[in-house]
Amino acid sequence: MQKKSNQSIKSVISNNWFIFSYVYKTVPLYTFKIIFFAVFFAMLNFFEFTYMIMYMTDCIQYHKPFSYPLTYIVLLFITLCFWLWLSSSFAENWMKVLTIKLNKAMQLDIYSKAVSMDLECYDDPQFYNDFVWAMSESTKRTEEVMKTIGSLIDSITRIISAGVFVIFFDKMGLIFLAISVVLSFAGNITLNKLRYKMNIESRPISRKRDYINRVFYLNDYTKEIRLSNIKEKLYKEFDKSNAELEEVINRYSIKLTIFTFLQKYVYSYFLINGLYVLYLLYKVVVVSTLSYGAIFGLLRAIWTLQRNLGDFTDAIPKFQENSLYIEKIKCFLNYEPKIKNVKNPLPLQGETGILEFKNVSFSYQKGGSTVLNKINLSVKPGSKIAIVGPNGAGKSTLTKLIMRLYDVSEGEILYGGKNIKEYDTEAYRGIFGSVFQDYQLFAASLSENVAMSSEVVREEQIKDALEKAGFADKLSLLKNGTETSLTREFDENGIGLSGGESQKIAIARVLFKNSKFIVLDEPSSALDPISEYHLNETITKVAKDKTIIFISHRLSTTRMCDEIYMVENGEILELGSHEELMAQDGKYAYMFNLQAEKYRTAAKISVLVEGGLVK
Repeated sequence: MQKKSNQSIKSVISNNWFIFSYVYKTVPLYTFKIIFFAVFFAMLNFFEFTYMIMYMTDCIQYHKPFSYPLTYIVLLFITLCFWLWLSSSFAENWMKVLTIKLNKAMQLDIYSKAVSMDLECYDDPQFYNDFVWAMSESTKRTEEVMKTIGSLIDSITRIISAGVFVIFFDKMGLIFLAISVVLSFAGNITLNKLRYKMNIESRPISRKRDYINRVFYLNDYTKEIRLSNIKEKLYKEFDKSNAELEEVINRYSIKLTIFTFLQKYVYSYFLINGLYVLYLLYKVVVVSTLSYGAIFGLLRAIWTLQRNLGDFTDAIPKFQENSLYIEKIKCFLNYEPKIKNVKNPLPLQGETGILEFKNVSFSYQKGGSTVLNKINLSVKPGSKIAIVGPNGAGKSTLTKLIMRLYDVSEGEILYGGKNIKEYDTEAYRGIFGSVFQDYQLFAASLSENVAMSSEVVREEQIKDALEKAGFADKLSLLKNGTETSLTREFDENGIGLSGGESQKIAIARVLFKNSKFIVLDEPSSALDPISEYHLNETITKVAKDKTIIFISHRLSTTRMCDEIYMVENGEILELGSHEELMAQDGKYAYMFNLQAEKYRTAAKISVLVEGGLVK
């Protein structure tokens, strides 16, 4: 998905046709409106301003009966009234509805594609930038393409009607016009290339400015900015970005000014409004070969041709510009995910199967550094295992592979004795209930945030999950109970939650979901170690028939697990129960004793504080 300023005619046509055909398939009436209105209005404009000038002037010059111009004006008036009624009612009512339908269809297609994207796409800056671009530009570019097509049809209709008029009365005007159009077209192409290059150079600088802007108004950054000197760095970066932006603009401004002057004034006004007007005066005053009405009509027609041929030349670069954006939208919509179903996927067995890693290695980029190396592990149904280790050891990557958010680089993952790639991906992921450390709450009701669905569920089920997650006390204080809105994004009565409260809601999700596996990837990091231990103990009790996988760098939970995998640098260093690993006196024992000492020290200080001995 490379940025290209030069495109073939075929690709420009193909990209714009892609949008036009999409609109036609989605909202046919939208395309009808664009075409019919453009043709009708252009013809009406010709008979109102070009032909009428000639007709009325000739009626005066040749002393035609008054009924001739009167009849013409009455017919034109009736047609204009019909047009004004039709266009206004369509613009105020139908068009708004059609636009909503079109934008809805486009956005839903993009949302659907976004959901099916591989997670590795988010690791590719170029792809992610184009993805964000497609999301932000899709509806705008769709409307822009249809607007440009309507303008093009309007211009073509005006060109044909005015051109026939000029050919019939005086062909010489077309020579003046041809010279003007060719020069203007060349100037327009140069201008659009310059503007596009300036936009491409400015975009990354503008993105940096936008980032700094977000940092200063988003709530997430308020405390850090106020409690540190990072704002000074941000001020400097903002000044630097503005200076770089000014430099880009200054680099292109002189060229843009010169080509704009040539394109708009020399190539256009001087040739037509100067030389051609002198030619017409010669035809009417010196040689007297044209009537007064024909002269006025020709002058009006040539202005119409000039303006609309200019619009026509403007439309072509606009199609080129739109094509550059559409190319990204097409690439995104045509993206085929690497993680997809095989033909005739195997059905998932009713009973929970064994989950196995066999010599699994993984790297996020082909040829990149290995994150996991030759991992072998086995998770039996109903077991409780812990995958522990320091930050960056590869623990979270393991969970992503388990749920097939990524595919392994080497080796295989088996479930029930079959490679997980042989199962339907959505069905396979459905056997997992998971909470990641970077979980998110949505601007929706508490009930919907637990159920993670818009389907109606029993309130008792929601309350039961929240109670098991330790949220019962907070729930009792909420006026609207489970229908309370989380965040004030769309509801001024919504509530904000602390980190610990938010994590309890995230954990309530997995307790609500009737899944075979529960994966907890450090979801209780905002809780103190004792609260974390009690929470994990509760999860273990209420989900005693489930297979639970704990991921953590804190070891307060490991005592209750059947097996513990000590991971470091992408490899399994130690494996066994808590007692077995403590007996080995290895890496796990060292980490556990170190953390236990910290917990004991914290507990002693807490007792002293509560007793009033330490302030």
